[in-house]
Amino acid sequence: MEKCEWELVFDENEVHYTSECGGEWFFFEGTREENQMNLCPFCGEPIHEKELIV
Repeated sequence: MEKCEWELVFDENEVHYTSECGGEWFFFEGTREENQMNLCPFCGEPIHEKELIV
């Protein structure tokens, strides 16, 4: 795997990310970019955020 795709999930209680490698991540403040998270803490690959379609 050359990158790990992250998807933003809107739950009724919170907003969090799920990763292609099976992890889940929640930020108390800010976005992934604002928190300078560029590598997946679960698999170590660069994060590619899945584009939201609204």
